[in-house]
Amino acid sequence: MSRSFSLSTKIIVAVILFFLAALGTITYFNYTSMQSFAKNSEREKSEQLINSIEPVISINMFLGMDDPMREYLEKITETTPMILKLTVRDSGGKAHYSYTSPRYGTQSISPIEIRHTIRDKILKKPIGEIEMVYSNAKYSEILNEYKHFSFQLLLAALALVLLLAIMLKKALTPLRKLAKELKSYEPSKSNFPKERIEGDGEINIIQNAVIEMIKKIESYTDAMFKLNLELEMKVRERTKTIEQKNEQLKREIEERRRAEEALKYANRMLEKLSTTDSLTGLYNRRVFEQSLKKYWKTALREKQPISMILCDIDHFKKINDTYGHQAGDRCLKEFAQILRQCISRPMDIVARYGGEEFVFILPDTPLQGAVTIANEIQARLRERNEDYRTKIKMTTSIGISSTLPIEIDKGHILMREADKALYEAKERGRNRIVVNPLE
Repeated sequence: MSRSFSLSTKIIVAVILFFLAALGTITYFNYTSMQSFAKNSEREKSEQLINSIEPVISINMFLGMDDPMREYLEKITETTPMILKLTVRDSGGKAHYSYTSPRYGTQSISPIEIRHTIRDKILKKPIGEIEMVYSNAKYSEILNEYKHFSFQLLLAALALVLLLAIMLKKALTPLRKLAKELKSYEPSKSNFPKERIEGDGEINIIQNAVIEMIKKIESYTDAMFKLNLELEMKVRERTKTIEQKNEQLKREIEERRRAEEALKYANRMLEKLSTTDSLTGLYNRRVFEQSLKKYWKTALREKQPISMILCDIDHFKKINDTYGHQAGDRCLKEFAQILRQCISRPMDIVARYGGEEFVFILPDTPLQGAVTIANEIQARLRERNEDYRTKIKMTTSIGISSTLPIEIDKGHILMREADKALYEAKERGRNRIVVNPLE
């Protein structure tokens, strides 16, 4: 994990680096300038020396006076220890004077080498050459002194930077303390010191500004807390009112739902009472008449046969007189149940026509289909009568009529012919089936 340095540390490091860079740059340029200055100064001295001895050498060489020239040059080399080597030659290359110092070749810094042409002062023609090797020891001493001075300057600068760093760190200590207090500050706990700090320093100004800001924040926080409490109370009151209204609305909805269910049930009961016989549960005469008209129109339109079965319980009055009306009602219910079991199609209609008379409407059914159903009715009644538990025996007379409609609204004719067949069955002794097809 990388470490994050504090602001004061970064500032101190930046200041130190700046001072070191500035000091190094200044020292480098001063050293370069001093080196160039010292080197040029020594070269100027050597050139001045050559220029001063050249006239003497030129006159002596012109006059051929080598001995005085040697004496003069020996004095020069003795009084000028900076000369490491001095040679005087004529234009033919002959050496008239040669001197080499014991220190020649032992210098740590390269000496200055100068070759100077000797000219005749009158004719201005070259008559010889001076070769001089001049020591740079003075130049080396100057550079060493400057290096020593630069080192001392560097130490002083480092001490100054260290002192500045200590002062800067001390000056930033209150700022770090302020940052720490701000980091741990929580408005709800009000844990920030609010005493103003005396002084005109920048850090003091910042601290006092932060203290004022904290006071405003806490003031705003208190105001917001009070507003939140008031708002919460209003919300609770409003919520309570809404909940009460919701409960009332739920009760009203439930009451309305129950009323609607009761109304639907009542409507179903009314519809049932208006379409079914209350005793047997079969369709009543009203439904029979409506169904006869509807199925007659359908048979006429689709050119389909339609059949009708009319039946009643034989000697039903005798059953009522012998066993009572309650027993008669039970017989009617049992007979209705047998009739209901003899049809399987949803479109077939069986209804109580009146008293002990019952009627079937069989759409899209030919005569033979109606006869089959009539035979099933007789068979189920015989099966019932053969049961040893049956005390009251029942038989039925059945009249059947069937036709293919060719005229509209003639369903009553089908009913009339079935009634004739039923009457004939009773005349023949009851408990039988009579067919009266309508041509």
